[in-house]
Amino acid sequence: MKVFFDTSFFVEYFRGNENARRIYEELKNYEYFTSLNVVEETTYILMKFTASDFVKLEKHYEVIKKLKEDSNVYEKSLKNAKLFYSSILHDGFQILPLPSWDLVLEIMERYRLLPNDALIAATCKHYGIKKIATFDEDFRRVDFLQVVEL
Repeated sequence: MKVFFDTSFFVEYFRGNENARRIYEELKNYEYFTSLNVVEETTYILMKFTASDFVKLEKHYEVIKKLKEDSNVYEKSLKNAKLFYSSILHDGFQILPLPSWDLVLEIMERYRLLPNDALIAATCKHYGIKKIATFDEDFRRVDFLQVVEL
């Protein structure tokens, strides 16, 4: 069976959420899927959290500025991003290419999803993936997806 992992799940998992770690173990017999936009978004968020923790700043634009200007902060954040990427490759994740934008727009309209969530749902639909591991409640509105109970 196939399961798609979204950004919210990866972020919680890599931030140490025990519930996410438990679910990940329970899904170990599944085929793991994600998409390029999820990898990009997760990388960005993990880099931002790493930088925020490192420099003890919370305001988004201050963290981003520090990340761009301080090479030590950037390198530490990039190291965590690389760890995320190597971990999902090691665990056998298949990173799927994105589907047509027409399908994304159709899903946006039908399920009232924002573009990135619609892109994830469209990817699942296009590749026949019916189960999604997410902390995002918006996916519960999508009738062709079953949200893994976290």
